[in-house]
Amino acid sequence: MNRLVLSAAAVAGTMIASSASAAVLMTCSTNDIKPTAQACVGFKAGNLLNNANLDAQTDALDLLGLTWTGATVEKISGLSGAKTVNFTTQLKGISYIGVHYGNGQGGPGNGTAFYRIDAGAGLSSITLNYSASSNLVVFATNTGAPVPEPATWAMMVLGFGLAGYAVRRAGRATKVVRTA
Repeated sequence: MNRLVLSAAAVAGTMIASSASAAVLMTCSTNDIKPTAQACVGFKAGNLLNNANLDAQTDALDLLGLTWTGATVEKISGLSGAKTVNFTTQLKGISYIGVHYGNGQGGPGNGTAFYRIDAGAGLSSITLNYSASSNLVVFATNTGAPVPEPATWAMMVLGFGLAGYAVRRAGRATKVVRTA
């Protein structure tokens, strides 16, 4: 019964939170772009990549794990449905981008999606699966690895503790016997 109540509360909270920001047209996929994204948020209605939508951008980037300061690395406008987007700034490591798709054929229809990608040692372009691309913003690049989950930290601390215990116990078990 408690699980049912908690599940209902979580769904209600999600619905309330999503109603405060832009409406979601459809759910984005990590396969919307190549290389495949680690995570995505959207497709949110409208072009959220302009300066009038800073709250919507901040909210989406927060969900992806980026605390955004408001600065951008690069803005690319006038994509006119291009499927390959070339960057002037090479992306490295964990990078965050937003893509607006217009009302053209082969897209979500006037929606914006935000992606977290691992650009590795360097990435100068991405391929979009939708041909209705309009503009793109690179919010951050080379941000390093995401912060580990609390459970990961707990396992690491437990592992160090067990290793320390084993070393200490092995030290006590060793006895030196001297003979005359």
